[in-house]
Amino acid sequence: MMQLSAGQTTRAGAFTGQRVGVQAVARSGAAKARRTMPVVEAKRVAVLGAAGGIGQPLSLLLKMNKCVTELALFDVAPLVKGVAADLSHCNTPVQVSAHVGDAELEACLKGCELVVIPAGVPRKPGMTRDDLFNINAGIVMNLVTACAKHCPNAILEIISNPVNS
Repeated sequence: MMQLSAGQTTRAGAFTGQRVGVQAVARSGAAKARRTMPVVEAKRVAVLGAAGGIGQPLSLLLKMNKCVTELALFDVAPLVKGVAADLSHCNTPVQVSAHVGDAELEACLKGCELVVIPAGVPRKPGMTRDDLFNINAGIVMNLVTACAKHCPNAILEIISNPVNS
């Protein structure tokens, strides 16, 4: 484990669970500001939308993360059970569970400290950005409401199209 003295900055410290300083540097190379970034160590993590194109690789990255002990995967598509089965073959101590449909959402969220939401539909031909936003906003609203009910202290990360809206 790396030892840091006061004032040192490093990116490697993020993997040790320590608080580390990150130095913001302007294009000229001069330091502009310093800030401390906390490292989140979540033992139980849920991925809501784990069967999608973003949810699958994201779930793999979380499965490989040393700070995670339980990974709960949720989706409305039954494909999420196959994703969980595939991830269970990765040689890590992280326990993976699959949850399909609204009936299993509570079980997925119970005790979670971090919830990542890559859920939503992709943009289809002829669909406006407003249409896409309204559909995905409804999906995210339902998931966030469930998070407020079943894991009110969890940190939420939302990744849904259109991302920049």
